[in-house]
Amino acid sequence: NSKTDTSKLEKRKYIVELYTEKEVYRPFWEKDSALLETELGCSWHKCAFCDFTKDDFYIFPLEEIEKKAKMLVPYAKAKRRIFLLGENPFVMDTGKILAITGYVERYMPWIHEISMYARVDDVLRKDERELLVLRKKGICHLHIGIESGNAKVLKQMNKGVTPEQGIEACERLHRAGITYSVTVIPGLGGKKMSEEHAEDTAKFLNVIQPERIWMIGLKIWNDTELYKQYNQGLFVPLDLRSRMMEAKKILENLKMSDCIFADTTVLNKYTVIGKLPYDKEKMINWMNELAKGTEN
Repeated sequence: NSKTDTSKLEKRKYIVELYTEKEVYRPFWEKDSALLETELGCSWHKCAFCDFTKDDFYIFPLEEIEKKAKMLVPYAKAKRRIFLLGENPFVMDTGKILAITGYVERYMPWIHEISMYARVDDVLRKDERELLVLRKKGICHLHIGIESGNAKVLKQMNKGVTPEQGIEACERLHRAGITYSVTVIPGLGGKKMSEEHAEDTAKFLNVIQPERIWMIGLKIWNDTELYKQYNQGLFVPLDLRSRMMEAKKILENLKMSDCIFADTTVLNKYTVIGKLPYDKEKMINWMNELAKGTEN
């Protein structure tokens, strides 16, 4: 995950590149999607745990996105889906997103699925009519950083949204026919709020019924608000085993009708993945076996 500096922003006035940086950031679910760069950084950039808070926030002009779309054509020939790059491109107003879907339709007419990252408040700023229009024009899936279903954890991490707003956003998406995947961060409540973070997150997920749940690792990055909390003793992190057991507790309490669950940072070594509800017991057993290996 690379950073952007002012010189590169200046450079883009004269040179249009397919990708601004050598590395791009996308969910592992989108490994087979064509990648169209539309935005850099995050519009919120205030989450206490996030290293992207130091990045510039920049939305590319439409004429530049159109040029990138043209450049992408030969690389998208065998693809059926496009992922819009950026930390939360759904922050763009509906008109701009529709212009981008128009470029996809014009230059890559064989692609009918478009996905991207979104924040909860990005969804809430669009009314239900707008969401329906976006779905009709190919916006089929959003990746949303939920992180926790506990209000106190979200407030301490300065996420900028509440669990109630998360539920409302997902209900709107569901009515519009836009599916969604969510990320959750085991250990985000630290030792103090581990229990309630796990319990409330499972309850939250049971309400919103996402298509996919991705458990991601918590890292305390230097120069973040969480790093300050850690140094002041206000946040005591869980060790790797405790983080895994917290993820297991969330999994144990999930009541999903049809959902892919993945924890890609188990003990910083393993990935546990399966389909709920069918593989639930198998994944719990895997975690229990891994936990036995860490007892000594």
